[in-house]
Amino acid sequence: MLLTRDYSVVVYSTHKCVICTPTDAEEVLNEYVSNNDASPDVDQLKAIQKAALLTCDSLQSRLVILVPDNWISVSDHPIDHIIPSSLLPLAALSYAVETTFAPPDSLLLSYQQEALPSKQARLTVFACSCSWAKQLYSPFEPQAKSYLVMTFGQWRDGSSRVSSWSQCSKRALSRYEPDREKRQKNNRLWLVLGVLTVFIHGLGYGYYVLLQQRVEALRESRQGVIDAQTSWLSSNEPGSFVLSGLSLTQTLPKSARLTLFESGKEKGAARQIFFQMTVPKQDLDSLLIQWRRQYPDWRWEVMDITQKVSTMLPKQEVVDVSISIFED
Repeated sequence: MLLTRDYSVVVYSTHKCVICTPTDAEEVLNEYVSNNDASPDVDQLKAIQKAALLTCDSLQSRLVILVPDNWISVSDHPIDHIIPSSLLPLAALSYAVETTFAPPDSLLLSYQQEALPSKQARLTVFACSCSWAKQLYSPFEPQAKSYLVMTFGQWRDGSSRVSSWSQCSKRALSRYEPDREKRQKNNRLWLVLGVLTVFIHGLGYGYYVLLQQRVEALRESRQGVIDAQTSWLSSNEPGSFVLSGLSLTQTLPKSARLTLFESGKEKGAARQIFFQMTVPKQDLDSLLIQWRRQYPDWRWEVMDITQKVSTMLPKQEVVDVSISIFED
């Protein structure tokens, strides 16, 4: 499926003017016109233009005007060296002025350089006056806002790819612009810089997004740790039972020595306090009586873990004891 080009084509001949699409232009060239048609006079040109105006309802806003090669000046010039691209426009203008005898500012021109053996070249120059191009275009001016003028030969050089408007512009006749090559280089440079800038910004944005994702992942990971710590601390925060157990150990007499204190849960749901101490037997008995009166709802398990050794005992017997307290 061919893309529809955004311009129309006007094909001139000595006897008629045909308006068509770019895809149909080659067929129209082969059927109606010849490269050897002589240039018409003013009356002939107006007559064929008037007939063409009846069929220009679908005219695009841009127009490519095709004329036989004989309608403009086409000259070949052998050159004994390759002309640098920066000097080609000036060289083509010189030959166009020489062949048309017209001032440089009143000409439209195009050129093609062909490299030959032995570092020689052939320069083909196409030229016509601006007034002649204006006559070809003026009947379509109300609808078409811009136009290009080309010969049949120039069109056929690129018709195999059904040229775009920009491709036609490169081959069509145009005014001499001394800084055209420089401007084109600057435009290409700006285009490259623009693409490079977009690429760098895209790369930077991608890296920024990647960093944001990593920071977010680290933040979520840290928040998970904080939540876990908070949950652990809240689940292990001492309740009134544990605090009460601690208060027991804080009121021990000076004769007692606390060696271990733990709190936790049994395999069931009951809370448990476990501690060990070394205390005189007499003080232990009084402490147990006092504690059981203070907390009658607690369940107590007392175990003597004193190691039996053959030593001289003091007058007051001292025991090692482990006490387990359960909150039923």
